[in-house]
Amino acid sequence: MVLKNEILIYNLSNERIPPKRFFQELINKVLAVLGERNKVSLSLIFIDSQKSRQLNKFWRNKNKAASVLSFSLQDPLPIKFKREEKILGDVFLCHKQIKSQAQRLNVPLDVFYKKLIVHSLLHLYGYDHSKAKDKQKMEGLEEEILKSCQ
Repeated sequence: MVLKNEILIYNLSNERIPPKRFFQELINKVLAVLGERNKVSLSLIFIDSQKSRQLNKFWRNKNKAASVLSFSLQDPLPIKFKREEKILGDVFLCHKQIKSQAQRLNVPLDVFYKKLIVHSLLHLYGYDHSKAKDKQKMEGLEEEILKSCQ
């Protein structure tokens, strides 16, 4: 039996974001590469720069808008309601910041979104990059997943 992932997408900003299908297909591919066999639930929430700044200030003590903020609901593993279902968490995205960074880096917007989504999902699965060893592991997995999702 194939379980359908629940990927909720909310646009609370005034920005025009990529189609929901883009994110749903990408996330399903990433979960497949990660070998996820359970039904997964997560939310993508698009917010404006002001809200991004507020969240970043409150949770990370950084007084600037962030392109993406991931909030995992794991302790230390993703929450399981049933044997076959996990709630990973929420990913807050600021399209305006993402678009600006993609332009500054001279990277196509869809490619940059893919990188950010993969990075965010790895955070939701408990990967971190605060230590050099962890950073190397996370970046290696990120590259592997991005190659698989082309």
